[in-house]
Amino acid sequence: MTANSQSPFRGFVDTFIQLGRLPGGFWYVIGAFVLDTTAYFGVLTLMTSYLNRDLGWSEAHASITVSIFTMLVTLCMLGIGSWAEGYGLRRAIIAGLLLSLTGRVAYCAAGGAGGGQGMAVLLVLGGLLLVACGSGILQPVCYSGVKQFTDEKTSSMGYALIYAIMNLGLVGIGALSSWIRPAVQEIHDQKLSGQHFGEPILRWLAAVSGSGIQAVNLVCVLLTLLTLLLFLVLMTPKAEAARARPDIMPKTEGEKLSLSLRLRRYFAEGPFSNMRFLFFIFMLLPVRTLFAHQWLTMPEYILRAYDKPVADKMEWLVNWINPMIIFIFVPLFTALTRRVNIYKMMVLGSFVSAAPTFLLCFGPDLKLLLIYFVVFSLGEALWSARFLEYASELAPPGRVAQFMGMAQIPWLLAKGTTGLYSGYLLAHYVPQNLPPEQQTTTGALWFIYGCIAMTSPIGLWLARKWVMAGLRATSAKD
Repeated sequence: MTANSQSPFRGFVDTFIQLGRLPGGFWYVIGAFVLDTTAYFGVLTLMTSYLNRDLGWSEAHASITVSIFTMLVTLCMLGIGSWAEGYGLRRAIIAGLLLSLTGRVAYCAAGGAGGGQGMAVLLVLGGLLLVACGSGILQPVCYSGVKQFTDEKTSSMGYALIYAIMNLGLVGIGALSSWIRPAVQEIHDQKLSGQHFGEPILRWLAAVSGSGIQAVNLVCVLLTLLTLLLFLVLMTPKAEAARARPDIMPKTEGEKLSLSLRLRRYFAEGPFSNMRFLFFIFMLLPVRTLFAHQWLTMPEYILRAYDKPVADKMEWLVNWINPMIIFIFVPLFTALTRRVNIYKMMVLGSFVSAAPTFLLCFGPDLKLLLIYFVVFSLGEALWSARFLEYASELAPPGRVAQFMGMAQIPWLLAKGTTGLYSGYLLAHYVPQNLPPEQQTTTGALWFIYGCIAMTSPIGLWLARKWVMAGLRATSAKD
């Protein structure tokens, strides 16, 4: 009886101990993904503001551009990401980092473009296209790398770890951004007050950039360059070869096949052949719109609706609370709920993510905003990493990137559709220079978004018997 009572705790501890035995390549893959994703979100959090404030684009044009960009990232996962996987893990990640670096250089240069508005637009669009290609390669290939460097016992925690550490990187870029952006802007406005920490660095960034936002973009360029150099040094062919289960496509899959046969196999053997699984992943689309609002709406909402002391620390709210909770609780929740049915975790997690949105209906209130971020993040921690694990383990050898990309289609649609209306609603309900007597209108914005998000847990719960029966059959077959 004592042994049985201790076994769950022992299994919990062993789950973390096993991670320490993974080969170095596992950590290099995670490092490349985390650092590049840190730069990605450092730029993305301020992208709407950069296009609107620095380049003079309207809210609607800025939000649509950001939405199309994030949608392109997912499209590239489906196409370029799946294709790049066949060229090997190391080469694919290097190619992705090179594309991301080149794109971020062009995007950052748009703020100081000497060729006028047309040149700035060209640099922005060309740069974002390159970054979309690079990120579209890195995410599915790095998730494939997690599967290759782990085994059946460590895969759950491997996916939890890459997701958790990625969010720790967001905490770091949030700290950097909230330190750099307002201070560099004060230098440009000649209003720098007091002695700022690292003032020589801040003044150098001010000298080489046109605004506080552009200074953050430049830091993200340097971070991507550092990531590429470190990966080239550490991830040698020998380190790549030390994989637990190389994700190699069977020879029959690698033979030259006609396009029609490839398409038939693609739809007959992939997720499209399971209607329950399709419903499962697409029903998560509404709640995923809240994640898109974290960069499409939330930064400008805080900058416009709150006083300067809160607005200057916007990144602390957007890039600290959520990532820190994810970093702490995703591994814990994953270890504690590994044996809990994944569908139940989706229903519970999506409800916990969606429900706190209605707290923001009461208007700008820092306490309610903090509660929103905490509860929303706990909901994300309950289901996000488990969903990635399920999609990956469902894939046959050589097709992990394809399945991971396919599972991202609802995320693609969420990013693509949210930007079509977020800029318009933001301008309508939270206009710039919002007077205090009109701040109650901001609640209507979040009521709309909360109603949209709640359809996910409600729809999942209503269809639970039908979908869970199909998922059990798929798991047994695999």
